[in-house]
Amino acid sequence: MYIETMQPVLIMMVIFVVGIFVFATTLQRYHSAGEKTDIRNYNDYGEPAKSLYTSRYLFSFHKDIDVTDENDNVVYHSSSKLFSFTNETTITDVQGRVVASIERKLFSLHSIHYIDVVGGKSFELSKDLFRLLDMKFTIDELGWTLQGDFTNLNFVLYNNQERVIAVVGQKLFSMRDKYCIDLYDVNEEATVVAIVITLENMLMARRSANHSTSHSHNSNM
Repeated sequence: MYIETMQPVLIMMVIFVVGIFVFATTLQRYHSAGEKTDIRNYNDYGEPAKSLYTSRYLFSFHKDIDVTDENDNVVYHSSSKLFSFTNETTITDVQGRVVASIERKLFSLHSIHYIDVVGGKSFELSKDLFRLLDMKFTIDELGWTLQGDFTNLNFVLYNNQERVIAVVGQKLFSMRDKYCIDLYDVNEEATVVAIVITLENMLMARRSANHSTSHSHNSNM
């Protein structure tokens, strides 16, 4: 009798979970290597000049991230110092040459990161406060803006003429963080990679902080 009563509830739960999965999948703009550009990106911004893909290592103390091309070749690698309050991160190319370095400002409400790109660009990536439905990052030194949608799965990087430099999409339901970078200005490749790596680290830190807060709250109940 009890089982028969629970069957409709279980069916509704399954439908609800499947519905969330399908809905969330439609929101992501991630595409894997070898796949076509997301149709919404194509319609909004055209075909990208190239696409790159990031993949975070599982169980890595250094928060290692590989950046690969459309043929799955590693073109950049990112790693962070094991013991660092400022989360110092170094990005190298396939020859092991330093491309960029990233450092988080120790005390800041804005979650500011300092980025130095080899070749001359030095700037701060700062998150706007008090945005409830999306995330927006400003780069005053370059006049650029990194704008997230309400899901914070997809981001668009604009220059100071509001032209699209890159579109970034996160893969849902992955064991490790994966992002696709549709690059529209190949001249800014190294800078875009540094910005996306910084974004990944910031989002990962936010998730960790939320998890710690939730765990602490549950422990005190």
